[in-house]
Amino acid sequence: MDYNKRRSALTAKIDADSFLVYNMEGSDFPSMYYLSGFTGEGALLVSSKGPLLITDSRYTEQASREVPKIPVRQVAGSYLDEITDAVTASGYGSVALSGVRTSCSLVNKLCDKLEAKVVITEDPVNELRALKEPEEIERIRAAVKLTEESLTELIRGIRVGMSERELALRLEFIMREKGAEQVAFDLIVAAGENSALPHYQPGERLLKEGDLLLFDIGAKLDRYCADMTRVFSVGKPTARAQGIYDIVLAANKAGIAAVSAGADAKAVDAAARDLIAAEGHAEHFQHGLGHGVGLEVHEGPRLSPMSTDVLQAGMTVTVEPGIYLPGFGGVRIEDLTVVTQDGCEVLTSFPKEELVQVG
Repeated sequence: MDYNKRRSALTAKIDADSFLVYNMEGSDFPSMYYLSGFTGEGALLVSSKGPLLITDSRYTEQASREVPKIPVRQVAGSYLDEITDAVTASGYGSVALSGVRTSCSLVNKLCDKLEAKVVITEDPVNELRALKEPEEIERIRAAVKLTEESLTELIRGIRVGMSERELALRLEFIMREKGAEQVAFDLIVAAGENSALPHYQPGERLLKEGDLLLFDIGAKLDRYCADMTRVFSVGKPTARAQGIYDIVLAANKAGIAAVSAGADAKAVDAAARDLIAAEGHAEHFQHGLGHGVGLEVHEGPRLSPMSTDVLQAGMTVTVEPGIYLPGFGGVRIEDLTVVTQDGCEVLTSFPKEELVQVG
């Protein structure tokens, strides 16, 4: 990872002398890691003069291992005082902060404490992160592969009478056993009528014959996330379930076909959404078509009717249309893609052509 290049791109992007990242209890881990490779807590001051890491005694040894080339300033009193002293000593006239990642409380305290001008920006690091470097794509590819292998292993043992929660726990265990550092998000395992809830949390619902069974899952490997969704039928699928599946599959393919460098994100969304609407299910597909994936499972760009993003080669985006019928169930098919100049590469290879029976 070329952290120097990333920091240079950031300083060129902001209208300030420096940029401050503040990461406490994971509040802005993505920016801290993306700009330095440091995984602990602290603050990172970035400018054309170079980076400065401000951290406390819990992390100084860790910093010496992870970022040996970055100067470290150890906190003696409070982080606020240490940041103030560092900015003053550096002679910066202005400090930029992310208004998305930084708390109002910290912004107010810095405005009161610093002589330098505090500049509130949107989220410039997130904008940089939208374009993935080759090594980032390879890490995401590996996370996708691990996720798919884990699901393949899990579905061999699915039986009627198992609970959603049991399946989610088993799947996370398999992922970790295969080397995942953690799950990328709370795994969604939804059976029957629960599959109509897009962000459902697994419960004690037991699998029954005829259920739709939805898995929205992802492993995190080497700090990068995977995200995919597949739907199965417990036993023979009903005609209604098969019909919905076929529509969503066609919409998924239409969305993927629309992904390309230069494409408007809202046009990609429309390619899938219009197909679903034409089948009479416009009101049953209410969320956006997709999003970026990287250090976070949800990041830019966004594929939605309201998006103003334009796709660029090197971005990673999901394509995940769905139809959700209250009281019956839902189908979502999600693939992770990498945008290329003439289309996209689909990283997800797990079979989707048929509504596969399990149990």
